[in-house]
Amino acid sequence: MSKFEDLLVNRGLYDAIDIAVDDLVEMQKYLSKSEYTNNNIDCYCVDCETDRVFEYINCEVREETGVMRLNIFDDMTGQRRKPKPDEAFREFLNRRYSLTYRCTRERTHTIIFDLITTDNQIVKVGQYPSFADMVIPDIKKYRTILGKQYREFSRAIGLFANGIGIGSYVYLRRIIENLVFDKFSQMSTDLSISEEAFYKLHFDEKIDALSAFLPDLLVSNKNLYGIVSKGVHELSEEECLEMFPCIRTGIELILDDILTEKEKAKKVKEFEKFVADTTGKFKQ
Repeated sequence: MSKFEDLLVNRGLYDAIDIAVDDLVEMQKYLSKSEYTNNNIDCYCVDCETDRVFEYINCEVREETGVMRLNIFDDMTGQRRKPKPDEAFREFLNRRYSLTYRCTRERTHTIIFDLITTDNQIVKVGQYPSFADMVIPDIKKYRTILGKQYREFSRAIGLFANGIGIGSYVYLRRIIENLVFDKFSQMSTDLSISEEAFYKLHFDEKIDALSAFLPDLLVSNKNLYGIVSKGVHELSEEECLEMFPCIRTGIELILDDILTEKEKAKKVKEFEKFVADTTGKFKQ
């Protein structure tokens, strides 16, 4: 996935990517009014309620721009000439763009992205449907695992979607804490450590104490909690926003492991019941 597509589908408002002359081809692809082939993005369609391919159909520009409309003349001959890369690049700067993509399955379903270019960045300043609208349906499968914490996860995503990084980390940290504390409550009778001693441990030590009962991914990446805590107390909004997608992915992978274990336990229980019931019938 290019950094341009990543900005559109994975980043919240006011997030940005750096641009330079070397990005001219991609900028022509995403920001010109001209139609380009293969300018598709993969993302969630809120109307279809599933992932779809969206095709580029239009780009509205606040001021006329784009290499296809440049009229540059040679100083010696006075003849129109093809713009140099740096000249074409500058024509895309300091403009506002509104990109429209259409669902390839249902052509009335669209997504609109609003972008602003500066001298060296592209900033996402608007999106409809919102980033949160497109992401939150995808996390509904975690509702049974998270319980009350499901709202915390939704709030974290909503804050990120609106360009609030530090605040989103507060909720992410709560989710990690509750995964560990809930597991301690469930398994405390099987542990050799008292509740008082457990709560005196540093958080990474708490994870070590529960390593036999927590998802392997959390145990092997226990520093995730420290990263999120650093975001709450020390990092800037920009740094938190930059790291949010990876942290969210990590939390979802941990939750996926828990889901898998729950589904496996359910199947094992159903299988064991079948064997016991069937054996009983044969003995009759």
